[in-house]
Amino acid sequence: MRFPPSIFRAYDIRGTTEQLSPELAFAVGAATVRRMKAHTVVVGRDMRESGSALSQAVMEGIRSEGARAVDIGECTTSLFNFAVTSIPTHDAGVMVTASHNPSQYNGFKVYEGNGLPVSGEEMGRLIEEGGARGAGGPRGAGGEAVTEMGASALLSSYIDRLFSLVPAPALEGKTIVIDAGNGMGRVTFDPLLERLDANIIRLYFDPDGRFPNHEANPVKFETLKDLQAKMKEVGADLGVALDGDADRILFLDENGEPIHGDVLLAFLATERLAVHPGDAVVWSPNASWAVRDAIKAAGGRSILEKVGRANLARRVQKEKAAIGGEVSGHYFYPEFQGLESVDFTFLLVLSAYAREGKSMSQLIAPHRTYVNSGERNFEVEDKDGAIARFKKRYMGEATAVSELDGVRLEFSDWWFNVRKSNTEPLVRLTLEAKTKGLMEEKVGEVEGVINA
Repeated sequence: MRFPPSIFRAYDIRGTTEQLSPELAFAVGAATVRRMKAHTVVVGRDMRESGSALSQAVMEGIRSEGARAVDIGECTTSLFNFAVTSIPTHDAGVMVTASHNPSQYNGFKVYEGNGLPVSGEEMGRLIEEGGARGAGGPRGAGGEAVTEMGASALLSSYIDRLFSLVPAPALEGKTIVIDAGNGMGRVTFDPLLERLDANIIRLYFDPDGRFPNHEANPVKFETLKDLQAKMKEVGADLGVALDGDADRILFLDENGEPIHGDVLLAFLATERLAVHPGDAVVWSPNASWAVRDAIKAAGGRSILEKVGRANLARRVQKEKAAIGGEVSGHYFYPEFQGLESVDFTFLLVLSAYAREGKSMSQLIAPHRTYVNSGERNFEVEDKDGAIARFKKRYMGEATAVSELDGVRLEFSDWWFNVRKSNTEPLVRLTLEAKTKGLMEEKVGEVEGVINA
């Protein structure tokens, strides 16, 4: 059976519910067992309405290859990461989720037992190679019956692990507003928050795959309006927004101003290098100079890696990095096998906040040193041709060049990165400068090259 090629992406498998099917889910489960020669595969899902049927089909595919499926039910991706990597008998994992995408989407994230992600593109090839064998349905007795892992025991182990790494910070008298976006965040945040003495105000903590209040994508700042309004109403000291499967996190300072993901990475890099001196920090070519500056000031090793959670996770593992992070709000840690833990990120930030006794805006101010355009998308059919024009126009005068992911060209007081979308006829531009005026001037200039 053929499946739409567009759903097999660089980082995972993802598409609309019309593009996905139980047959595809079955094939994903079967191909995962073959790819990892797995005996036991963990299966989890988020709260999307299509998730239950798709996860059941994944488990049928796993059993069809003679392996055992361990069903952990609805969970965050951060908890799923822990389930796959912390139990030695778990050889692989499949998480049924479309992360921050709207309700009409779903998908599959596939992991090796050591936490390394397997790309959607590779899974597509494996499924195609499996042919009818990978997509037809159970063949004979199959593996053991599906095992349901005790969710409370897994969650308890995860929460204990978090607080063994970061003791509960003293937050008495502080008010924190958290918007879970009707995603899975409450699964881990409810028990975590019970151990904190702050005044916690919850927004949209009930999981609902229809996302009735707003899209669960904190990178889109328009989704933060309710959070900002509630913060203003209660005079909050800090705000937090989570995405649908709770593997990304965004912080807001006491003024309701979002702290961009790369700016927070700069802050976290400083924190992590203080206890992991000389270690690597992995970041991406669309991230702020603030990250570069923080790594240098703290004496760490700066490692650039292509945008994409799978790329960052692999590199954090390879480099044994203190941390890796993306503009999108993914943060990766060696304590969690190079994978994300939004809960660990939350505690790290709160620990520093409590220790320093400053407002959040004061704490982050040393890293808010540049003016950034944010990511801008441009529809371009000839993506390679557009990037070639940038090289021709700017390469000769650049002081630093990286062609790791598209092209990043740096100059004395500004830089830009242009990279191709993996799935659409788009190029993505991020530009940063030392002043707002220069940033706006250069954005106009660079857009002229894109549209030439």
